[in-house]
Amino acid sequence: MLLFASMKKEQLFLFFTAGLIFPATFSFAQKSVALMWNTVQFPVHISEKWQLHNDFSYRFITASGAAYQFTVRSGVRKIINEKWNVASGAALFFTRTSFEKANHEFGTEFRVWQEVINEKKLNGKLSLLNRLRFDERFFASTSARDAYAALRIRYRVALIQTIAEKWKLQLTDEYMEQLSRGTLSFQQNRLGITGIYVFSNSAQFNAGYIWSKLSVSDQHFITCTFIKSFSLQ
Repeated sequence: MLLFASMKKEQLFLFFTAGLIFPATFSFAQKSVALMWNTVQFPVHISEKWQLHNDFSYRFITASGAAYQFTVRSGVRKIINEKWNVASGAALFFTRTSFEKANHEFGTEFRVWQEVINEKKLNGKLSLLNRLRFDERFFASTSARDAYAALRIRYRVALIQTIAEKWKLQLTDEYMEQLSRGTLSFQQNRLGITGIYVFSNSAQFNAGYIWSKLSVSDQHFITCTFIKSFSLQ
C-alpha cells in the first residue's frame, strides 16, 4: 500500500497496464493464435470537415515470430460535428493461410469499408464512443479454399478515460456478424484494453491487449499503434 501511495498517476498507469499486457504475452506465447499487432496511422486533415485516413499494419505469430498478416487501409472521412463523423474507403490484406511457420502461402483479401462514429462526453474526463462499420470482403482463392465474398457488420463501443494530462485508458467491446454464402452468422467478438500516451495534439502511442472470440477458436492480440496526424489547411 505504501508503494502505491508513493506512485504518481502515470507510474500507476504503466504498472497496471504492464500487469495486463506482459502476463498475457507469456501465457499465450505457446499458442499459435497469439499475435502481435503493430500499426501506424497517418490521418491527413485537408480541411476543417475532411480528412484522409491512412494506416498500415504488420501482425506476426508470437510463438514462432513468423509474419501472419500485412494490411494497407485508406479512405476519406467527413467530420459532421464534434460528435459525429462518417468515413469510407478500401483496404488490402495479405494473410497467411495457416498458423504453421512452414506454410509460406498468403491469401489476398480486398475490402471496401464504411463506418459511422459517434462520440459523447460523459463528463470532463470520460467519453463514450460508438462505431458501426460495414466491410465488403472479397477473398481470392488459395490452396485451402475457393474465392468468395462476404459482408461483415461490426459494432464497437468504447469507454475512454483521461487519467492524467497525457495518459488515457480505453476499454472496448466489438461484436461482428458476417453474411457469407447466403448465411448470416456470428463471426467474432473482441474485448480490449488499451493504454494511450498523448505526445501532442497530433501524435499519440497506444499499447494494449485484445481477446477475440471467433466462431471456432480464440485469438489473442498484443497491440501497438502509433498515430501521427498532418494538416494541409
